[in-house]
Amino acid sequence: MTKVEGRADCTLRPFTNADIGALGKLFGAARASMQLFDEPYTTDEHTAYIAGLSIGCAITVAEVEDSLAGFLSFTRKPGEAVGEISHLFVHPDHQGQGVGAKLLDDAITRHGPPLHLWVFEANTRARALYESRGFVMTDRTDGSGNDEKLPDMRYDLPD
Repeated sequence: MTKVEGRADCTLRPFTNADIGALGKLFGAARASMQLFDEPYTTDEHTAYIAGLSIGCAITVAEVEDSLAGFLSFTRKPGEAVGEISHLFVHPDHQGQGVGAKLLDDAITRHGPPLHLWVFEANTRARALYESRGFVMTDRTDGSGNDEKLPDMRYDLPD
């Protein structure tokens, strides 16, 4: 476990299968808090998605006082130099407290550049966080390729 500096009550640790249900709920709550779209999925569907995600990704969770506050998933395909941060979500009760920044900083430290991620164009708070860590926007879509049909942007953290 890694203690998060600046937040004595926040700890980062690797995901375990025991986290699946709680992460499914956190994922749904965090998505709903963005208020960018009507949530098309149920908590059970989010939980099943997290279970599948855990098979192919390294997931780090953030805990505050023994409850899950956020998570980040990372993957790097064999033979590829660029790793992908596929998810970074913080429960609404813990947003704006540095949890997402600590998860991102940990991923940058452990997995290092080059990295990329996708973010909804309207998610300005997340974009500001990524830009503050040196990520630069390299692509933009109309959203036709994502489930939510929202314009999104690719951000890269170069070497």
